[in-house]
Amino acid sequence: MKQYWKLTWALALLACVALAPVAAAQQAEAEPKLEVGDDAPELEITDWLKGKAVKIQEGEGDTVYVVEFWATWCPPCRTSIPHLTELQKKYKDRGVVIIGVTMESAEKVKPWVEEMGDQMDYTVAVDGERKTSKAYMIAAGEAGIPHAFVIDKEGKLAWHGHPMDKAFEAKLEELAPPKTEEAPAE
Repeated sequence: MKQYWKLTWALALLACVALAPVAAAQQAEAEPKLEVGDDAPELEITDWLKGKAVKIQEGEGDTVYVVEFWATWCPPCRTSIPHLTELQKKYKDRGVVIIGVTMESAEKVKPWVEEMGDQMDYTVAVDGERKTSKAYMIAAGEAGIPHAFVIDKEGKLAWHGHPMDKAFEAKLEELAPPKTEEAPAE
């Protein structure tokens, strides 16, 4: 009887070891990945608290989007808000739209955003079902906030990282350069 249990445990262990790579591969296939150059996922937002609702595909060809994940309780997020407001003002006429996305409740965030007023002068959205966070943050392997995703005019992910990183504004400058005045026709 002892040998029977040893054999049973050995077969069970062997089955676990043999099936582990299969399970890992299935899990890896099931989790979407998001990398620079990929098509940007559409935003699935439950509440638009400030600004107009945004559809990424509707802006293709004309608009550069910044999808920035933040929270009211996050000190680095609050530090980046004036910077994002400044960038929205600077790049608005160049076709850049900044969207701050939080997973907090609309009831909590709306009064906070209203109190911020013009200090937070860009679109603000609530990802109540966390679908947008999964499509961006989880898919890109990111967990820390604030975190910004830059989407180019073709709807592709062009850059992602901390919104205070100098590379962030450099990418906006690259994708949305100043408009040049055309010489009048003679």
